[in-house]
Amino acid sequence: MSASELDEHHPRLGWGMPYQGTMPWSCAPDTVALTWTAQLQPGVAYYWSGIPIPPEMVHNGKLRGRATLTAVLKPVVSPYAETNYFATRLETSLQYGVKKDKWKSLLGSMLESALPENDARENLKKWQPVRRHCRDFSKGAGLALSGNQVRLYARVYARDLYQFGWNTNSDVGPQEVAFVLTLRGPGGEPSIYNSTAQMLGTFVEGAVINQEIEITNEQ
Repeated sequence: MSASELDEHHPRLGWGMPYQGTMPWSCAPDTVALTWTAQLQPGVAYYWSGIPIPPEMVHNGKLRGRATLTAVLKPVVSPYAETNYFATRLETSLQYGVKKDKWKSLLGSMLESALPENDARENLKKWQPVRRHCRDFSKGAGLALSGNQVRLYARVYARDLYQFGWNTNSDVGPQEVAFVLTLRGPGGEPSIYNSTAQMLGTFVEGAVINQEIEITNEQ
C-alpha cells in the first residue's frame, strides 16, 4: 500500500494500483523506503529522531521532493462490533525543523484529536487502523528548513476500556505498529537510496528480497 499510485483513498479504487514498474516490496529507482515495526504503549508519545534528510531533497536550503508515510496498527477490536468496533487507534506524523527546537508537521495533519468526533471520523478516518499521509512539495521554492533531519511521531489511543475489563491504558498493553516512510527527490534522483543508506550507516539494515515467482498456464 505504501507504493500505491493514489494520494487519497478512493471509495471504489482504494489506494489504487500498487505496481508502477517496480514490485511493491522493492524501492523504486528514484526512492528510498525505511520500514520498521514497533510496540507502542497507549497514551505514550513516541519519537524516532535522527532520520537524515537526503541531500537530493535539499535545494538552496529548502526542503523539496515528495514523501509518503504509511502506518498500520494491529488494533484491539470490540467483541460487540457496531460503530466503535476498533478500540485502539494510531496518530502519526513526520515532522521537520523550522526553528531551533521547533517542529512542524510535514506529513499528517495531527487534527484527529482536535476536530469534533464526527468530523474527524468522516474527514480523517480517525478510527481506521491504517494511516497513510502523502505530500508533494517538489514545486516552487520549497519549504523553509532548519537542520538536516526529520523525526517521526506516533501515539496510540484507546477507548471503551470497560468492555474488556480494563481500567487504564497500562492494562491495554503494547500495540504493534508497522511503519513505511518513502522519500523521493524533486527530480527523481536515483542516488537518493545510496545517499540515505550512507547517512544512516550502521543504524539500519538493508534488505534485498529474492523473487521466485512461478507462473503456470493450465488449459
